[in-house]
Amino acid sequence: MKRLLVLLLALAMVFSLIACDSQSLTTVDSEQIPAAETSKAYDVIHEILPDSEFYFLEDETALASYYAEANARKDAILNSPTTIVKSDTFIPGETYTGAAYYVSPNGNDDNDGLSPETAWKSPEHVVWGDVQEGDAVFFERGGIYRLTENCIRLISNVTYSAYGEGSKPVLTIAQENSAQPEYWELWQEGENGEKIWRYHQALGDVGGIVLDDTTYAKRTLEWPTPDGWLAVDVLPMNPVNGLCAPEDPCTNISIKSAGEYRSVAEQLTEDLTYLSRVDLTGFSYPMDFYQDYRTGDLYLRCDAGNPGDCFNDIEIMSIQISSHGDIYGNLLDGYHADGYVLDNLSLKYYLSNALSSNLDRSKGAVIQNCTIEWGGNSLFQCESAEPTNNLCLIGDGIYCVANNVTIRNNYMRHSGNACTFENTGLPAANLGTYLVEGNLIENCGQGLRTYFIDPTFENAFDALILRDNIILDTGSGLNNACAEMPAAIDLGTDGVQFAKQFEISDNVLLGSTMAIFRISQHDLVRMNVHDNVIAQSKDGVVSCEMPSAAPEISWHMMKDAIK
Repeated sequence: MKRLLVLLLALAMVFSLIACDSQSLTTVDSEQIPAAETSKAYDVIHEILPDSEFYFLEDETALASYYAEANARKDAILNSPTTIVKSDTFIPGETYTGAAYYVSPNGNDDNDGLSPETAWKSPEHVVWGDVQEGDAVFFERGGIYRLTENCIRLISNVTYSAYGEGSKPVLTIAQENSAQPEYWELWQEGENGEKIWRYHQALGDVGGIVLDDTTYAKRTLEWPTPDGWLAVDVLPMNPVNGLCAPEDPCTNISIKSAGEYRSVAEQLTEDLTYLSRVDLTGFSYPMDFYQDYRTGDLYLRCDAGNPGDCFNDIEIMSIQISSHGDIYGNLLDGYHADGYVLDNLSLKYYLSNALSSNLDRSKGAVIQNCTIEWGGNSLFQCESAEPTNNLCLIGDGIYCVANNVTIRNNYMRHSGNACTFENTGLPAANLGTYLVEGNLIENCGQGLRTYFIDPTFENAFDALILRDNIILDTGSGLNNACAEMPAAIDLGTDGVQFAKQFEISDNVLLGSTMAIFRISQHDLVRMNVHDNVIAQSKDGVVSCEMPSAAPEISWHMMKDAIK
């Protein structure tokens, strides 16, 4: 935490020295404007976020109890027991009514799956036709289930949970534990001890490498061209002080061409960085990496020695192709199911999303007591030779599962957006209540994102309730190259009253590389935002207000929130 605080302060000092055009952004500096204006800024912040507690992120003593609460919640979620039982009545998240099926790393697909002793082995077996609505599927705890065929298509009104003892069962698209010394060849060693290693086999685009489940190798971004991999510069943006990307006036980065093609060694200038260079033979624009499966070399710089010796567990998230020719990066597919339950599962090491759906499906789903961790940034669609911020497909946690849905008591970390929905081009009405409560979210590109921009979706939800969530260190993790504005809670940018009732309360929101809140113009959308605990660096942004009509964006600074 101290290192994060130092980094935030250092960035703020650097950005304060950058002089640039405003580009229609409002610059707020309470030390250089009259006291009356500072008082007005205070009033606006407290009008938007009434009855909230504000702390400077640097005040470790005042925040100690909240971090202790976060740790206690994490322990409770990680160690939550399975309490789902059979009953004559289906109560989502509590009971199931049909048969129970079991999956174990020690099982056999020739078994009937109807007991722990006759469990199936392959996680894909649960979609082969045996499981019907009302049934339950239990994965043995302590096991890791690698999806080698495809993502799992969920079935309506089926409960997916855990049995046995130990940690939650892990579902992942990572194909193996790559911490094997024989998997890594020393490809190049520099005069100063730099060591670059090449993986033993060609892989689809690699969107993330997680090391011992605690840290990660940082991707060095490059832009694909018919002539090879073009070096790019990831430029830090500070839109609050007028420095913004042409593509998006709110993002904190902008991707620009470096104007040259560099060698692997020239690109991997830091320890624990990597390059994923799939074959570009016959490459032309536009290119969709989720339609055209390509493989190539993976290079990892690890100065300490062979990665297989340095780490006990290396999980590589790469685009996969099934035996049927399907390209996938998701773990769970909820597009064709309603009323399912996910309980006590660990969804890890994925690319596109851990769980995906459309707003018109997944009605009545319940996601509880799960962990959703480590979503990568995979290359997606490249339209032209000019690099843009749209290079990567961001690995979100729960995507567009919102139709009368309950998401409670989950631990989410290192994803793009932990929990999000947005316009998907389909009609959306009668969406019921979207309830997200009791979750712990940390190190995600965004925490909770609710994003409608189409006025025809007015009052699509009866209620949107974001309550009692703890969100820590937004924008400072595996997805910190996310081109969307890092925000703990993003409530959209346009004045669309897409829920009859908004209730955003009793959340603990500690630290963001940009805003804690992003909201639309606060006098156009009736949002009940109150009683939250908010901590941000003194020179950081507490809220970003996006007006619907005028081009001006308002940045409300943390130093103006506390008198």
